[in-house]
Amino acid sequence: MSTLTTVRPASKTGADAARLYSVQALRAVAALLVVWAHSIDAAEQSHTLPVQIGFFHWENFGAAGLDIFFVISGFIVSLVAARAATKNAEEPGSGRNWRCAKTFLSRRITRIFPLYWILTVAFMLQSTWSRFPIPWQKVPWLPTLFLLPAFRPYIAQPMLWLGWSLLFEVYFYLLLAAFLVATPRFVIRNTALFLCTMAAAGSLFGLQHPLLILWMNPLILEFVFGCIAGMLYLRTEQQFSAKKTLGRRIALFGSLLLMTTIFTGYGEASEAHAILSGHACWLRVSVWGVPSALLVGGMVLWNPALRSLPARLLVFLGDASYSIYLCTIPARSVVEHFWSRIFGRFGADMGVLFGAVFCTCVGIFCYLCIERPLMRITHNWQKPVPFGRNPNTAAG
Repeated sequence: MSTLTTVRPASKTGADAARLYSVQALRAVAALLVVWAHSIDAAEQSHTLPVQIGFFHWENFGAAGLDIFFVISGFIVSLVAARAATKNAEEPGSGRNWRCAKTFLSRRITRIFPLYWILTVAFMLQSTWSRFPIPWQKVPWLPTLFLLPAFRPYIAQPMLWLGWSLLFEVYFYLLLAAFLVATPRFVIRNTALFLCTMAAAGSLFGLQHPLLILWMNPLILEFVFGCIAGMLYLRTEQQFSAKKTLGRRIALFGSLLLMTTIFTGYGEASEAHAILSGHACWLRVSVWGVPSALLVGGMVLWNPALRSLPARLLVFLGDASYSIYLCTIPARSVVEHFWSRIFGRFGADMGVLFGAVFCTCVGIFCYLCIERPLMRITHNWQKPVPFGRNPNTAAG
């Protein structure tokens, strides 16, 4: 989710492409976790209780997918910025830092906002016939349209609820752009240090204002984890083949730590309102952020081949993960509306499964019919669907 951007490999070697495709597959896992959690919520909103919600703390565990997204975003987007800085250093003329930052930021904005606006409008129209219509006069329009924090005691969620995570994404992009102007040679390092400083300041002085909740929220450290993975990747890019075993163990350890929270619990870390009011932030970074960092870093080191059909399906879902993520809320509203007639007819747990499949399919449709055409228009972007050939040789 960017969260949610694909970086084109610097080289076309199989190792480099496979490494980035492994991260794409992990994005698919993150998106599906979020979808499953909201499918469970849809069942509960429809006054049916799936058996699975009684399994320890499984009910809201899918929210951890967002933390995986944040770490991946820190990794991928910092690589994009670093490679933009490297290309910028080779260009002659004054003002090149500004041009580099402008290009970087414009590509991030056109990557996120057009699809987000389209789906926001679609959700607004959809809300007019939903069971729980949205009072338009109470909509925080600035946060909704421009992903800005509202000047209230806490950060107001945009109308498209999951868009709250994009507030942190945009903040991260703006910082990278600023350091592309100021210190392009050390853009990743200085961005990471600045975010760490802001998180430390937030802990010392408290999060009493919406801007401070955004700028100093410990959740931004998850981008730092991704930046660290990006710096390690750039420094050891040609040495990863010798570290497969280590990466596999790190990824396994990170995934086990994540899954352990199903049994130990995670307090209010899964609740968006707790994060946007400045509470449970350190808890979330600890129980989900650190394991997500280990999982992402391990996957980058491990570099699995991803040649099988299921693996290529994960890669495809990873490509579509931004659309799947944003479509979750509108699709979930449809699931709730037709729960008794369609999704819940065969029991609550089967309804959760059908609802998750439906939400995912809506996201895939959005990706193929809206997101990809938008990317072709704004980025002159071509990306093959990874079926019918080895994804390791596909363009990034």
